[in-house]
Amino acid sequence: MKLSIIIPFYQNERKLSSCLASLAKQTVFDDFAAEVEVIIINDGGEAQNYAEDYAELRGRVKNLIFYNISHVGAAGARNFGWQKTSGEFIFFCDADVIFLKNDALEKMIKVLSENPVVAFCYSSFKFGWKKFPGVEFDAVKLKKNNYISTMSLIRREWLQKISPDRPWDENLKRFQDWDLWLSLVEKGGKGIMLPEFLWQASGGTMSKWLPSFFYKIFKNNNRVKKYEEAKTIIMEKHNLK
Repeated sequence: MKLSIIIPFYQNERKLSSCLASLAKQTVFDDFAAEVEVIIINDGGEAQNYAEDYAELRGRVKNLIFYNISHVGAAGARNFGWQKTSGEFIFFCDADVIFLKNDALEKMIKVLSENPVVAFCYSSFKFGWKKFPGVEFDAVKLKKNNYISTMSLIRREWLQKISPDRPWDENLKRFQDWDLWLSLVEKGGKGIMLPEFLWQASGGTMSKWLPSFFYKIFKNNNRVKKYEEAKTIIMEKHNLK
């Protein structure tokens, strides 16, 4: 077993520091330290080494690598990190995430190890004040709306089936994670839900979450229009209309 953790960030150093401190507490570093690599990508922010931010993590990880790259966006930064990995299991970690359980990653690895035909494992999570309970995997439901976050553990072989070097679609401005799961499903991949709240995030696009009634009442709101436009792009790409 080898685990690759990819953490892209862009001008959110304070949140990154908290994320890395939380990551350093994960039990995978106790049991599998030599088999874990952490790749941190500064996506076009001011070039620094951020040594203080990941000093605690460096004491726990033997394979910790930091890259400064030109700004390419979240999908591009994830693809860059993916190209540097060698792990059997891949975990794309957002920089504003705090783990709610110290054995979160170990639990996800256990689930995939016990279910060898499954492509990825996901969990319940919190986003700011909003709770997102896990939904049992259902490809039909997934084609209607996304219920799986980026923070999922994915088998390397399944990402390679999408693309050897660029599994994330860099042309998409929104719903990049939904696109990834749909692409995996089209390749025959299935997910499995771990019914525990394993992590919490404080920012990113989902921080603009609005109740469903907002979209029904304020159909002409600019945010709603952008949401619908982005959803249409995904629907057309995957022939879901």
